[in-house]
Amino acid sequence: MPGDITMNKSEQLSYRIIEDYGKGEISRKEAAIILGVTEKTIQRRAKAIRQSGMKGVKHGNCGKAPHNKIEETRKIEILKLVETKYFDFNLLHAREKIIEEGITCVSYGTFYQWCIKSGLGKGKRKRRPQKARIIRERMANEGLMLQMDGSYHDWNGKEKWCLIACIDDATSNIPYAKFFKSETTEACLEVLKEIISIKGIPDIIYTDNAGWTGKGKRENFAQVKRACESLGIRIITTSSPQSKGRIERAWRTFQDRLIPELRLAGIHTKINANQYLQQVFLPEYWNKRNTVEAINLVTRYRQVPDHIDLEQIFCCHYERIVTSDSCISYDGSRFKIKERKYGSLKGKSITLHKHPGREVEAFWGHIQLTIEKLKPLKYNWLKKPA
Repeated sequence: MPGDITMNKSEQLSYRIIEDYGKGEISRKEAAIILGVTEKTIQRRAKAIRQSGMKGVKHGNCGKAPHNKIEETRKIEILKLVETKYFDFNLLHAREKIIEEGITCVSYGTFYQWCIKSGLGKGKRKRRPQKARIIRERMANEGLMLQMDGSYHDWNGKEKWCLIACIDDATSNIPYAKFFKSETTEACLEVLKEIISIKGIPDIIYTDNAGWTGKGKRENFAQVKRACESLGIRIITTSSPQSKGRIERAWRTFQDRLIPELRLAGIHTKINANQYLQQVFLPEYWNKRNTVEAINLVTRYRQVPDHIDLEQIFCCHYERIVTSDSCISYDGSRFKIKERKYGSLKGKSITLHKHPGREVEAFWGHIQLTIEKLKPLKYNWLKKPA
């Protein structure tokens, strides 16, 4: 009811002791010892109770609004943004976006409590119990080892794409990443080629036992392994996701932050998603906020020698033998070698280079040959011989 005074147990005890002191049943010193305060405080509280009765035991600010109280309209505005615009963001990410809009937000603790009480925000991911593992120290130098992997996910909320990237084990820097339809050999070759063009040649690529590494049935078609070995890059494979935890943890962050960012930017196509990823997300968020300084500042990336053409290394190579009529076969088609200045190449091994979206090219060692695709022969199987 209005006018009623509510006191907690500590205040009730304080009121009783001060009353006993006022009646002369205990001394001021005894009252101070019981309540754990100074004698001056006992004297001050006794005066307040004489003047205001039971209200004197309450703090002077009791019932008053704090000077820094947040307006209710501001709280409603912030929660409305979370509910309508940033509903699929984690709460830390949502608060960052609200501040980017120029809206003065409250501390993260207050913001978190508001959202939780209103039932907003993502719930925390439940982790399965895992075996205890010994943490592996980072590599000392940048470029010493890159962890490479692909992540299949509904990145635009509709289609399942594969995001392929490499993360530097020493710094967590991601020099290049791209969305593809699937984790193909050509896609992995493209990612490695771009990373080497940007940073240089690393020492080690650490990845899982994927098909493109040449394990199992695809051992004779290890295009990535061949390209890496030609540049002196060692490939190390593992069957345990935990052993390449740096890239696996990066995927969790990408899926948590990148998907709502793409949705907010209205991006639905792979082309626009790659543009946003490479021009905005990686340079402005990931490489600024999630990287560390290497233990040893000397980089292990090596410069690409001038005589090496990365375009010709990071494409698919296929070996073919020249027939007696100076032809080679590839993918159901026949190609005639038009080059004559090298004499007959019958029985020679020719390497075919296949680039995505381009015609096949033929090389004899380092010499590029001119080839012509022949029209397929037509046979009339119904015509009877004379």
